[in-house]
Parts: sequence; structure tokens; C-alpha cells
Amino acid sequence: MAITTIDNLKSVLNTGARSNLFRVTLTGLATSGLDEDFTYLCKAAQLPGSTVGVIEVPFAAGRRFKAAGDRTFADWTTTVINDSNHTIREALENLQKEYGTTDYNSETAKTLTGGDATDFSSILVEQLNQAGDVVYSYTLVNCWPSDISTIDLSYDSTDTLEEFTVTWSYDYFTFE
Repeated sequence: MAITTIDNLKSVLNTGARSNLFRVTLTGLATSGLDEDFTYLCKAAQLPGSTVGVIEVPFAAGRRFKAAGDRTFADWTTTVINDSNHTIREALENLQKEYGTTDYNSETAKTLTGGDATDFSSILVEQLNQAGDVVYSYTLVNCWPSDISTIDLSYDSTDTLEEFTVTWSYDYFTFE
């Protein structure tokens, strides 16, 4: 349907997708309670993006044929409100430490080399409608926190909560 009138626009948009109606859930983490805490304290995120590379194939008379190349997935960032016990930050730092270990006898190292320990976590990103129903979702597969930002401390900041960003690396995402 072509949008030609205000009424058409209203029917297509309905109430429109809202950027503040989302939910982010970590799955597969062994840390007790982190999944639910992260869901409620994740202040900001994005719907993930991907890029399809271009392969230029030389053709006759200097022309180039462009073919689709490999799909790549950029790192993904969340902003987290820090709880008073630093539960989420500590769990993420421990997770980062495990994945970045130099102890090749650790459970995580065994996982990375095909052992029988638990896998990396997944992240479920859900876009919600105004009724709270899921309208679209992404699952980021094999996630790990590659960067946990600093938390600025200051005597000037009296009416704010601490926040930090987490940059996640992941293999790929699926969507529904």
C-alpha cells in the first residue's frame, strides 16, 4: 500500500515503534541472578547491525561486477545502571577475566578448545509494543564482554546513578 494520505500514514505507523520499549536478557551465564538483574538495569542498547561486504569482480573493458561478500557483525554496546553492590559489574568482570584467561587448563579454555564446559552466553534483544508484547527480537550468539568502561566518580555528581557501558563481541545474530 502506497502512503498517499495522512490516514494511510496513521494506519501504517499505528503507534510507531518506540525506542524506549525494549528488553535485553542475558542467557547462559552461570552467575546467579545476573540474567534478571541485567534485564532491569540495562538502560540503553541498540538493535544490532550487520554489513555485507562487496566483492568486485573485474569484467570486460574495465567494468566491475559487484557480488555480495561475507556478512560481518559489529560489536554491540549496552549501558548499564550500576547497582549498589556492583553485582552486574563484578559478574561481567569475572566473565571477561574467564574468557581472557591465560590459564589454558581453566574450564573456559576447555570450552574454547572443544572441552565440555559451558558455552559463551547469548543475549536476547526484544523490541516491545505499548502493551509489552514482543514484536521483534534478535539473539546475539556466543557473546562475551570485550570492553567494560570506566565509572566516573565525582563529588559534583550528587543526583545521578553510576552507569557504565559494556561492549559485547559476538559471532552472529538471528532474528524473528
